[in-house]
Formats: sequence, structure tokens, C-alpha cells
Amino acid sequence: MVHNHDDPMNKIPLKSSSGLDDDEKNGGELMQDTEAAEEARREQMRANMLAWMKKLTIVLICFIGIALISYVIISLCFSDWPKSTPNNKNSTNHNNNNNNSNKTVATAAIAATSNLAAAAAENVANSTPDILATESTATAPEATDSFAATTTTTTTTTTRTTTTTSNTPLTATTPTPPTPPTPTATTTLSTTTDSTFKNSTLTDEQPLETSSATSDSNNNNFQTGDISDAAATTATPPSPLQEALPPSIAASTSPTTPPPALALNPLLGTPDTEDENFNSKLGVFKRAAVCSDKETCSQIGSNILSRNGSAVDAAIATLLCNGLTTIQSMGIGGGMLMNVYVRKTKHAFSIDAREVAPFDAKPEIYDENPEASYVGPLSIGVPGELMGYHRAHDQFGKLPWRELVEPSLEICKTGYYMSRHQAKSVRREWDALKNNTHFKSMFVNPETGEPHNVGTLLKPTAELCNTYKLLAENGPLSFYNGTLADLVVEDLQDLGSIISLYDLQSYFADLVSSITMQLGDDTLYAMPPVSGGSVVAHIFSILEGYNFTKADIIDDEAKARTIHRFVEALKFGFARRGELGDLRFNDVRELVSQLTSVEFGSEQRLKINDSHVLAGPHEYGAQFGADEDYTGTSHLSVLAPNGDAVSVTSSVNKYFGSGMIGPRTGIVFNNVMNDFSVKNNYFNLPMAPSNGVDSRKRPMSSMSPMLLTNSKGDIRLVIGAAGGSLVPAAIVEVAARVLWFGEDLKTAVDAPRFYHQLVPDELEYEKDGFNKHVLELLEKRGHKLKIVQEKNTVVCAISRNETAIYANADFRKRGGVAGF
Repeated sequence: MVHNHDDPMNKIPLKSSSGLDDDEKNGGELMQDTEAAEEARREQMRANMLAWMKKLTIVLICFIGIALISYVIISLCFSDWPKSTPNNKNSTNHNNNNNNSNKTVATAAIAATSNLAAAAAENVANSTPDILATESTATAPEATDSFAATTTTTTTTTTRTTTTTSNTPLTATTPTPPTPPTPTATTTLSTTTDSTFKNSTLTDEQPLETSSATSDSNNNNFQTGDISDAAATTATPPSPLQEALPPSIAASTSPTTPPPALALNPLLGTPDTEDENFNSKLGVFKRAAVCSDKETCSQIGSNILSRNGSAVDAAIATLLCNGLTTIQSMGIGGGMLMNVYVRKTKHAFSIDAREVAPFDAKPEIYDENPEASYVGPLSIGVPGELMGYHRAHDQFGKLPWRELVEPSLEICKTGYYMSRHQAKSVRREWDALKNNTHFKSMFVNPETGEPHNVGTLLKPTAELCNTYKLLAENGPLSFYNGTLADLVVEDLQDLGSIISLYDLQSYFADLVSSITMQLGDDTLYAMPPVSGGSVVAHIFSILEGYNFTKADIIDDEAKARTIHRFVEALKFGFARRGELGDLRFNDVRELVSQLTSVEFGSEQRLKINDSHVLAGPHEYGAQFGADEDYTGTSHLSVLAPNGDAVSVTSSVNKYFGSGMIGPRTGIVFNNVMNDFSVKNNYFNLPMAPSNGVDSRKRPMSSMSPMLLTNSKGDIRLVIGAAGGSLVPAAIVEVAARVLWFGEDLKTAVDAPRFYHQLVPDELEYEKDGFNKHVLELLEKRGHKLKIVQEKNTVVCAISRNETAIYANADFRKRGGVAGF
């Protein structure tokens, strides 16, 4: 619109270009300049502050991102995830999956950090400083918590462009059971602390031929009864103690494997049951193996080996574990015999840590009261177990002593499952032990007043666990001269024992070279007396000349003849046992040399008649009677990656030893005094003077830890057994099946056994193991047969060939194996 100058609006006086009229111009311009400058400064300050806040926010976000990335890298590098190279294809696949999962988690975390930085930077441009500060403090902890949660839960991380999912549950390294995987997880593989551990049952690395094994057992065994095959039924062991025991990854695990039952605690092993149908556990490994009475303890020993511990380190750690979980058979209140092979020097050493008679022990004490040597305080000998550990560790150990005890201290926290064997032992000794306070605290159900059932979760007594803590802190010598020694003596004196502090302080364990004997192209290593090793060696020297093959057990007639020859060799071996004794009291070196002589073995073999038995004990060379050992014993076998091996047998003598438990220390004390010869005679044979009671003397034992190497010096067999006087027969039969009859280790251990110890004149055989025709053929040869209802001998053995290492724990005690 065009204005007309005559319009009234145009007659109003006009302002200057600065907005002021002429009268206001001078003073108004100065005021306006001041206000404009102030406004400009305020605007500049706001701009600077916003810029600094942007920079500060970016720095904070970068710092948080770097921290998250560092957390991922440290977790991957220094966690308890596998550090060793797997030994089988299956384990490799598992580890590859785990590594891919770990990379996925790391990638997701980095992506999350990048997204966080980008989102925050975007917010900076569109938000005030106050809002930005709130976003930063809230977002960073949320991201950290989300990442930390991946150690126990399934993690899903979503980025702007991709979605990455990790379904691998990571196991926390705590003594408490790990959280079971959720049912929606598609993979149930567990990350372990050592990927080299394998299932103690048969794996895909060395599968047994089920059909051929069954055929061999029908055609080649002494017996005609069927033998269960471990390949047909394999039990998957759960993960062992978290700190020292990595869980095994079963070879049969598949992506569809369901999560384990929540009722089972994977830290404790598989609960035992009363089921009679139990397969012995065969482990097949590449580098190392451990066999003991408790699977959890074998895992401890295997873990020690995986950490570059020596064979002796592994043996000690396993024995300490067994001393908590199988106290009916062994413990630090007993004694042990250890046979150690050093591959580098091709030499074996024997450590004799057998209990000794107290200084005040006199024969007349037990002549007047024979029962005193069997049960109660006077039956206790000076324990040698821990001194044996000290001597072995001092000579052959690599890891610090404390590290060998610590896994057992974890058992004090988690407990263990009561085995079928332990439950049977408790029931057997119930009358003698049911009123003992410490015994009741472990094995008696307070609600019923009866013994706990098989599979019950038990915990060692607090007193025994405190004793283990003192051992971890002060070492094994503290048992003999230290604070622990004072507690032990106070316990013994309160119980009525004649053992003094001097007895403990003066105890020592012998370390000598093992006895050697050629067995074909192999070398047999046995322990000298007081071990029964020389007796076992003599039995082998007699049998070797028969040159046994599979043909010697091909039919009933051949089986009967072979069993007859074995039984006669056992008799000749036991005939000379009564002449043996403590080498410090008896010079039996010449006799030991004779018993391990191949020539003397041949002489004895010529006396065996394939048609009938000899007339009596004297015909076999017996001059003295020999006392019967008891069955409260445990054997352990170890083969290390460097070729070293340990065969060790430990005992408290009969089940729960003397029946005496130290009120301060919780130690179950032995009843070794019963292993000395007593005054009564056996079948007109006088008492063996070499094994009579004397101060500071060790009694004879049937414990016979054995080692066998091939011509190259490599271990071929590590073997030993529990079972008192029946031990030599069990060792000889299992070894012969592997060496001469071509059987695999599991078949050899599972096979039914027969026993003879010269007196009484009885050929004992395990029930349902031998057919009627074979038994009739044995009776025709003059054998007096007797069925053994309970299968009491327990073999733990490791064998090795060019293919693999095999470890087998006897089903008779339901032990366990481990290795890698």
C-alpha cells in the first residue's frame, strides 16, 4: 500500500536511525553501547560453558568406554578359563565354541560402548548441561552392571545395526555351586579352569569295543559269568571342587543336552547309591592319570599335575583328600608305604612310613590281653603318615606344601557324599563306635539315631578340619614336634594310649631304593619289607616260567589248570612271609634277594604238580605262621606327564582303626599293634619271631604298591590294592590278565577273583564268578573251596601302551579316576 504524505500518521515526529530523537541522541548512544556489550559477553560465556561441557562429557564417556574394554580384556586374559591345550578333538570343539563366545561378549561390550558414546554426543547437541550430567551418571553404571552380569547369566547385547547373542554360561570361581543354566539356553557347555581334564568314564579318544570286550570276557576269563562293560553304561561325573577341580566336559555332550538336575551339587561329585549294578570307572587319557578311592580326590590330584606339580605332589594332595572323605580306611592317624618311580634316572625309591610300636610297648602287654592289640588305646601305634608325606615332598615335591593341603580345606566347607563302602563300614563297626561323640557327629542321623544313608551329604568334623588348617600353616613336621604334636599327645593320653611326645619326636620315615626284578623284558619295582612286595615278586617269579597266553584260559580245563597253578604259587609266596620283618630288627636281605630271584622262582615252580595240591604248609616251605591283615586300607596310583609314577598304599588297619578319635584333633587313630605276631599258633606253626612286638618296631604288612616299566624305562603298570592278606592275590591276578592274557585294564580289574594265603587251607572265590565245572575240576585237585560273599579286595591301577593311558578304579569300592 502506498502511503499519502497527508495521512495523519505521517505527521508524527520521526526518530533518528538509532531510535532516539535529536534531544536524546548523545546520552542514549552511550547507554545502549554498554548494554549491548554486556549482552554480548553473557552470550559468549554461555557458548564457552556449553563447549566445555561438551568436551567434558565426551572425555567422561571415552573414559567409561576404555574402562569397559579393559575389563573385557582383563577378564579374558586373567580369568580361570582354560589355559592348556586340549588333548582331544571333542575338547577342542568345546574350547573353540567358548572362545567364539568370549569374542562375542567382547565385541558386544565394545559395540555397546560405541553406541553409548554416540548417543551421549547426540544428547550434548540437543540438551542442556544439567540434563547431560544426569544422563552420564545414570548410563555408565548401567552398562557396567549389564556386562558384569555375563559372568553368571545369559547375555544379549543389541547394537544399532546388528544383534549379537551369547548363550554360554560362565562359571564363577567360588566354593559355592555355580548357578545352573536356564532351561531356555541352547548350549550347556561349561567353561572350565583346565580344558585338559576329561571324563573319568570312557571317551571318544579311546573307545572300547563293546561287542569284542563281551566276547573276550566269555572266552578268555577265568570265570564264565558275564562282565558288565563300562562302554555300555557310562556315568558322567559332575564338576568337582570349584577352586581345585575343573568340571569334566562329557564327550557325549550335545547342543540339546538338558541342564543337570538341581538336586545334585556339582562341587561334590556324584552321590553314591545302594544299587548293586555299578560299573568300575575306566578313564582314557593322553598325558597323566590318577586313580583313588574317591573321584573328587582323584580330580584334586589331576589338577595338581596340570599345574606342573610332581607325581608325589599329586599323590600327597589326593591322600590328604582321602584322609577326610574315606576315614574308615586311611588318614593322618595311620601309616603308608610309597613306591616312587623317577623316569629321568629310571630308578625307583621306597618310602616306609609304616606305624611303629611305642617305646613303652612290651610283648607281655598283649600276651596277657590279646584283645588290647585289636581295639582301644593300646592298639594304637605311632602314626607315620605325615612323616611319609614330608619325606616324599622334601625329596620329590615341586609345589609349596600349603597348595597341597588347600583343596582338602575346601572339602571342609563343601562336605562330601557318603559312599556305599563308607556306609557299610559304619554299619560293620556300629556297636563299637555308636557312642563316640565325634563319630556320631559325622555318621549318625540325629533325628533317628541311626547311621546316615548312602548319598548323604557329610562334613568332616570341625576338629579334623582345624588340624588340617594347622598342617597347611605349619607343615607336616608340626605333627611330630610343634603345637599340633602337643595336641596329638594330649588326645592320646586322654584316650589311654602309651604313646608319648618322645615317640612322636623320634619317629622317622625310611627312604631306600626299591627292589627290582626282571619280569620278561619288563622291570618290576617292589618295596622291601615291611611291605609284602617281595612276596608278590616271588609269586610272579614262579608264574613267569609258565609263559601264559590266552590259550591258558580258553576252556574250562585250561582255566582250572591255570587257577590251580596260580593258587599253588600264592601258597609258596605266603609260606615265606612269616620269615620277613622289620629290616632294622631282622637281617632278611638274603631272603629278600632269594624271593626276587628268577632262578629260585623256577625251583619252586618245579614243585608244583598240575594234578593235585601238596600235603600241607611245610611242603610249601612254611616255618612260621603269619597273622591276617585287615581291610581298612586305601590304594592310590599316579602317572605324571613327565613319566614319573607313584604307587602308594595307606591304612589305619581295620575299619576306623582302633575306634579311637582324638577329641582335640579329630584324628582317627590306627590299630596297627594287631599286625604284630601273637602267641597263638596256626595249624601247628609257631609264632614268627621276626614279627614279634618290640619297642620302635614296624609290623609286617601285606600292602604292596608295585610299579612295572618296559625295556625303554617307560611305565607300563602302576598297581596296588587294599584288602589285607588278600592283597597279593588281587595284584597278581589283575597284572597277569593285562600282561599275559591280553585283557584291557577294565576287564582285568572287573574279573572275579580267587584267594589263598596257605593257612587256613581254603581256596576262596568270589560269588557267581566261576562255573560249576571249573569248581569241580579244582576240587578234584584237592582244593577246599569257600565262597567269598563280600568282595573286599580293591585294586586301583594305571596302565599305558603306545595308544593311551588307562586308569581304572575298582567297582568293589566305587572309587574314581581323573586325568588329562
